[in-house]
Amino acid sequence: MKLKKVTALALATIMTIGMISGCGSSDKSASKDSGSGEDITLNYWTWFPSTDQLDETIRAFEKENPNIKINMTVMESKAFQEKAPLALSTEEDIDVVGVQPSAFAEEIQDYLADLDELMPAAVGDKWKDLYSEKCLEQGNKLTDGKTKMLVLTNSGSMVGFYNVALLKEIGAEVPTTFEEYKVVAEKFKEKYPDKYTSVFAGKDAWVMDEMMLTVLGQQGDYYNQWRYDGAKVDSPEYLAAVNGLKKYFDEGIFSADLLDLDYASATEEFTNGNALIYYMGSWEAPLLSATLRENNGIELENVGAMALPTAEDNGQLTVRSYIDSGIGVVDYSEKKEAAAKFVAYLTVGDGADIFGKQLTGTSAKTDFTVSNELFDTQESKDGWNTIVDLINNATADRNNVSGYSDAEGAAVQSVMNGSKTAENALKDMQKEWASGKYN
Repeated sequence: MKLKKVTALALATIMTIGMISGCGSSDKSASKDSGSGEDITLNYWTWFPSTDQLDETIRAFEKENPNIKINMTVMESKAFQEKAPLALSTEEDIDVVGVQPSAFAEEIQDYLADLDELMPAAVGDKWKDLYSEKCLEQGNKLTDGKTKMLVLTNSGSMVGFYNVALLKEIGAEVPTTFEEYKVVAEKFKEKYPDKYTSVFAGKDAWVMDEMMLTVLGQQGDYYNQWRYDGAKVDSPEYLAAVNGLKKYFDEGIFSADLLDLDYASATEEFTNGNALIYYMGSWEAPLLSATLRENNGIELENVGAMALPTAEDNGQLTVRSYIDSGIGVVDYSEKKEAAAKFVAYLTVGDGADIFGKQLTGTSAKTDFTVSNELFDTQESKDGWNTIVDLINNATADRNNVSGYSDAEGAAVQSVMNGSKTAENALKDMQKEWASGKYN
């Protein structure tokens, strides 16, 4: 379960929101029927997006539906995981709820309404034609085959964000193979010996796991074979991935001191202009927009996006992708009709495109588009298209197992710092996975 994500560009917003934020007015005695003409207030609990990120979308929805108001409560991710199930079990006044993929969705699915029954009235009988078949399949897997959640955003990792000006200064193109990457690194270190060619949060175990699994994905869908079909971690495929990642360190493309950088410090190195390429999930795509960079006090003049160059010649440029955030209607709500209108607006309606301007992820809406006004350079436009293409054509799901990702990442770190061989690390991880504590 991918709950480790912290969007660096939204950090200031999250800090000011605190534990709970409101948007709109609260009225528990509001009308139960959106067709009655009386005012309705929908209580929406979630951990993502923030009120600032969704504000424009909510205002547009309320303008289109003047008798429906949205009261939005945003919590920090772990607090939401703890409080939402308890609140639902006591039938607290919640009408719409954010759904975190994997275990959380499974935990609360009995409190979610069947959207196959609600969506036709909200948006039409052919609403599924407006929605990604793959996303429907992924979401329904989490809720026993029934449509009880819809995707708000999809994400993929790890994506490379690069400083266009620095790349041009060394006269290089975006690398796609290991050998090309090595040449870029050599040129860059010659011109900028005090800067990072590549930077990521190597101190954070989950990030190291993501990097290794990206290399694994370059060779196919073995991660899915492990995740769903019982394939082993202690395998030739995982061994090649760990050793492939180590190659970047051994050849000087990645420096050893990356293992001392956490998420915040790695992000800061890139946004301050001290790194050529920064690896993180697609949720950092706001870096591509001059407008969003300016809003967050980042002075980089031009940013593009790329895939991690392949460790082996026969590899595929890829990420792992999956549902990043979902949304559902609470089954005991007495305002399900209005709640379904709001969910439809966010997922298959105009709201998906309005919210999409935040670049927090791609939508499940089949004709989802992002305005080119967000991008002021060809590199940034191409970068967004690259991210969308990577997410849509991922070789494996980013359906992480909570806790195990940290343990596996720590094992990968031990190989990168030389304290353990890849073979021994994978034997340890196979034993860890077989312990049953992650079932």
